[in-house]
Amino acid sequence: MSKRTDQIFGLHAVKQILENSPETILNTWIQESIQSESVRLIHESLKDLGVSIQIVPRATLGKMVKNQNHQGVILEVRKAAKKTEQDLDDVLEQNQDSNPLYLVLDSIQDPHNLGACIRTADAAGVTAVIIPNDRAASINETVRKVASGAVENVTVISVVNLVRAMKKIKEAGVWVVGTAGDAKQSIYELDLKIPTAIVMGGEGKGMRDSVQKECDYTASLPIHGHVESLNVSVAAGVVLYEAVRQRSI
Repeated sequence: MSKRTDQIFGLHAVKQILENSPETILNTWIQESIQSESVRLIHESLKDLGVSIQIVPRATLGKMVKNQNHQGVILEVRKAAKKTEQDLDDVLEQNQDSNPLYLVLDSIQDPHNLGACIRTADAAGVTAVIIPNDRAASINETVRKVASGAVENVTVISVVNLVRAMKKIKEAGVWVVGTAGDAKQSIYELDLKIPTAIVMGGEGKGMRDSVQKECDYTASLPIHGHVESLNVSVAAGVVLYEAVRQRSI
């Protein structure tokens, strides 16, 4: 794979590429003698597209993805253009009157957590996910696999300066709610029916001080057991679905 291409594997992620951007597929590898109806249907779709298909042993696919669970299919696709701060301006303008819900991820290091957050964001109908360019996980094959195709359906925007992006979000009339374990207010006490951006901090350290200072409110999740905190992707799911619950009433 070159720097201009991405590797896609996992049945959900592959299906989303076939549905949403089949024109980006350059090469494909399929496991030989695999007994899977899903893989057979993918194989037929790829043949209809006329792209290069190589039938290879399972071990070959395993080496290509460093023994991650490829589920029998790997695609090489043209790398999509990264959405940047200019795209954030456009998204904010386009959704100014539609009661948006944004997810801001501050310094998430683990691509598995990033993928899980994006998957949950897709399920919750989040307008866009905003992540920093530096000192954080970026969209890669692991994120795509864990997100189960959600990367192809959710607007993910990478910004140089997360605090500056949050200022823009607030200027667009969106209230910014940060999550912090020591916050006195519970997330269940806040009105999330209004235009809202939820900010989740990185693993271990939580939000950076500069990010927390930019929040309109901070809120916590009640912890009643012996654990001190929840995994960031789990916490993101709880908070996003509280917003979904409130907005459905």
